[in-house]
Amino acid sequence: MPTSFAKTLQKHLETWSDGLSKRPRSWSTWTDGIHSDYVEDVIEVMRVDSVKLHDHVAHLRSSQAFAFNLFLPFRKGSKSRLSEYISSKIGTHLAINRVQFEYVPPGHLLGELDGERPVGDELATAADVVLWGRLEDGRSAVVLLEVKLSEGGFTNCGGRDSKGNRHKDVCKSAELFFQNPRSCYLQRPLRKHRDRRYWEIFEASAGSVRAAFPNANMHGPCPFAYEMQQPMRNFAIAQALEQEGMAGAAWFGLCAHDDNTDVAEHWDKWRGILPDGSIAPLFPASEMVSVGETEGLGHWAEYMRERYMLEGRK
Repeated sequence: MPTSFAKTLQKHLETWSDGLSKRPRSWSTWTDGIHSDYVEDVIEVMRVDSVKLHDHVAHLRSSQAFAFNLFLPFRKGSKSRLSEYISSKIGTHLAINRVQFEYVPPGHLLGELDGERPVGDELATAADVVLWGRLEDGRSAVVLLEVKLSEGGFTNCGGRDSKGNRHKDVCKSAELFFQNPRSCYLQRPLRKHRDRRYWEIFEASAGSVRAAFPNANMHGPCPFAYEMQQPMRNFAIAQALEQEGMAGAAWFGLCAHDDNTDVAEHWDKWRGILPDGSIAPLFPASEMVSVGETEGLGHWAEYMRERYMLEGRK
């Protein structure tokens, strides 16, 4: 069910786009939902970054289109102000040199894929936007971003209700899960002879899965049985990139519409189970728009504020 904010935004977008070429609730062509200055850029991004479009990318409330519109200006343009802003949020200086979309890590990193890249309908965890850069000491660093427009939360765990799950007691008990994380249904993909590496990654980073999430409620269900399952997987990418030497430091953060209080509440809960909430920074969309405006992108900033109800958030 759409949230109250999603309904309000939908009405606004239908009014804003009135008279433009679109079907009810969707654009006739998904690129119609991309700022006109960046249509050629998004086509190049599709090719260079091997982007797989979401099923509903043409929807007026598409988060993927929102991510494109927010970050395409920084793809080729100056990244100096973006670097300053991101640095202020993560607490250390990061000079961003590349913006990437729909990043899927090499298959071995999470153990989700048979090969190094998804084939056919293989499902893989992806980061909506990735900011690659360098720290002051020269080490590479990366900020992975989940971008949310009007979704009320994150993706729930599909294994919890799966018919093949013979250990649903683990899903219902955080205590049982932390006693033996490898009893989780997510441990091994269906009909495969390999394991996913989520729990191995967290054990390597913190000594145990429990230590990686010290503030999880031990008296409730598995902390990843519902909304926290999606951020857990992206956090695993960040941790694994560090462990594999692919990044000297890595963060996983959320970039969301300022008025989407529902997803913000879920993010607060996610940050709450971590040893330090500062490792999960929040980037309000209006602040990203203001960063672009300081880079001289006034026309784009006006478009973003008007289109997405971010007016006046400077």
